[in-house]
Amino acid sequence: MKHIALIICVLAPLAAIAAPPAGYYDTVDVTTPATMRTTVHNIIDGHTKIYYTSSSTDTWDVLERADEDPYNSGRILDVYQNRTFIKHTTGNDDYNREHTWPNSLGFPDDGSTNLPYTDRHHLSLCDISYNSSRGNLYYDDCVSGCTPYAADYSDGQSGTNVRDYNSWGTWQGRKGDVARAMFYMDVRYEGDAGAEPDLILTDNASLIVTSGGNNASVAYMGLLQTLLEWHFDDPVDDKERDRNDAIYIYQHNRNPFIDHPEWVGYIFDDGAVDAPINATPMPVIVDVYPNPFNPSTTITLELGTPGYVRLDVFAVDGKRVRSLLGEYRQAGRFDTTWDGINDKGSRVASGSYFMRMQSGTSVDTRKIMMLK
Repeated sequence: MKHIALIICVLAPLAAIAAPPAGYYDTVDVTTPATMRTTVHNIIDGHTKIYYTSSSTDTWDVLERADEDPYNSGRILDVYQNRTFIKHTTGNDDYNREHTWPNSLGFPDDGSTNLPYTDRHHLSLCDISYNSSRGNLYYDDCVSGCTPYAADYSDGQSGTNVRDYNSWGTWQGRKGDVARAMFYMDVRYEGDAGAEPDLILTDNASLIVTSGGNNASVAYMGLLQTLLEWHFDDPVDDKERDRNDAIYIYQHNRNPFIDHPEWVGYIFDDGAVDAPINATPMPVIVDVYPNPFNPSTTITLELGTPGYVRLDVFAVDGKRVRSLLGEYRQAGRFDTTWDGINDKGSRVASGSYFMRMQSGTSVDTRKIMMLK
């Protein structure tokens, strides 16, 4: 019994890493896109408001944790320029707070009941000049007359934002991030709390207009088809999952389209299904061989149905060591390998680790050992 208790204690932290609390989405009804939308809205509605600026915990505090540089806890990584800055904990000359759904498009007045203004799921830290250049433009791909805004090479990624007279094209590494923030805002805000607006994504650019100085009852943002393309072109990554977890700690609701990216097409694309909606893929770690291993091992995995699958390596203290997979897979068996290298490119120490495979809400875990 002591050995069983030890295993449970070791594995318990793994289920809490970059994953929603048990039962969080249990009330989602997948019968139709409409019922799914309504039941997802009911789960994420009514979050805890945190002040925009305050002497106590405010959006600066939350965003500096959510947008923390994954390799330096004393710095942040901004959304458009992909540049790292030293944390300032308040207003400064380097970065400010970007409303990815512009507050001028529906909720310019930050009152006590105006939750979208300070909703951290769509607020991001951003280089001040890039924030100003983006302004309140909607999201779209620039075709001609484009002004480039380069993204730094950081955390293994770089690219270019592009701007024209009415739209902003986010660089490749953050296209999916801003798209899923927009999907969250559309489902979270449906005008059902009196002062809250009904926020709607659209492809009709003529509907996307500023609200003046007053909060609107209905407001639009887009472009929807572009955001759908960005969602599929830039899948959810670890930074986005960690961000979702960090915001949940303070705000007490989650972005469901980070936890379940397969729901996007079903709700926003006429019921399109990019992964099974009403079935949970059952992931199985079939074999790890050799185990113990040195210098590498092959992991055989199996999915009962197609779905988004993650495979991560964790240390016994619950810290993620290496992300091996994060992609959609067809049903069946497939292999991947781990070479004993962590996400920073260094070889790990000898000892015990855990492989954790997750698809949907199902998880399988296998203990492995690295020898030197």
